[in-house]
Amino acid sequence: MKIIKNLLLLICGSFVAGVGLNLFLEPFGIAPGGLSGVAVLISHIAGDIIPVGLLTFLLNIPLFIPGYKYLGREFILKSVIGTVMFSVAIDVTSFFVGKLQGEDILLYALWGGAAIGLGFGMIFRGGASTGGTDIAARLLQRKISLLTIGQAVLWFDIIFLVIVAVVYRSVESAFYTGIAVFVSSKVVDFVEAGINYAKEVCVFTEKPDGIAQEIMSKLERGVSKVDAEGMYTGNKKYMLICVVYNRQVSEVRHIVDKYDPDAFITIKEVRETKGLSD
Repeated sequence: MKIIKNLLLLICGSFVAGVGLNLFLEPFGIAPGGLSGVAVLISHIAGDIIPVGLLTFLLNIPLFIPGYKYLGREFILKSVIGTVMFSVAIDVTSFFVGKLQGEDILLYALWGGAAIGLGFGMIFRGGASTGGTDIAARLLQRKISLLTIGQAVLWFDIIFLVIVAVVYRSVESAFYTGIAVFVSSKVVDFVEAGINYAKEVCVFTEKPDGIAQEIMSKLERGVSKVDAEGMYTGNKKYMLICVVYNRQVSEVRHIVDKYDPDAFITIKEVRETKGLSD
C-alpha cells in the first residue's frame, strides 16, 4: 500500500506540476526556476522545436553522474525517478500551452507557482526528488563548506532571474518569475510538511507534574522533562518539551497558566517529527 501511495503521489504530483508549467507559466514568459526553467529558456531560444520535458531530463544527466559519486546511490535514484516522471509529465501536458488568454500575468505567476509547488510537494512526499538545483547546490556545498545548501540555491535563483531578463529581454518577466519561484517554494514547504503543521512547545516551570499530566491525558501528546536551573536566580526549574498540532497550542497555554502562571514558554514551528516521545 505504501508503494502504491507513493506511486500515486509521484504521478499526480508530476501531472499537476506539468500543467502548472504549461498552462500558467511558459505561455506568458514566466520560467518555473531550476533546470526545468533553464529548459524553458533553451526551448524558447530554439524556437520551441525541442520539447521542454526532454530538455529537462537531458540537463539533469550531467548532475546525476557526480551526484551518484558524492551524494549516494539512494538520493540519486530518487532524483532520477522524480526527474523522469516530471519530464514526461511536462511533454504529455504540453497541449495545455496557449489554453489561457489574458493580460493579468501576475495572476498566472501566482497560480503557476502554486501549482508547481503543489506538484513538487507531492513528488517529495512520494519519496522522490526532482534533482536539478538541489543536486547542484549539494555538490557546490561540498566544495565550499561555508556555503549552506539554502544559500547555494538562492544564488542559483538570482543568477537564473538575470538570465530570464536577458533571454526574454524583459525585467518584468524576471520579476514575475521571481514571484512564481517564491510562491512555489512556500507551497512545497506546506505540502511536504502536511496539513497538521506542528509546534514545539518548551515550558520552563517549577511545577512540571500537573502540566505534563494534563497535556498527556487531555491532548494525548507525549511530554519530556529535563532538569534546568535559572542562571539569574539560581532557582531549580524543569523544562517540559512537547510537540502539538497548531490547534492545540492555545490549550497548552491554558493548561500552563492553570498550574503555573509564571512559567516561561517558547513555541516554534516543527516541519517533521519521527519516533515517539515519552
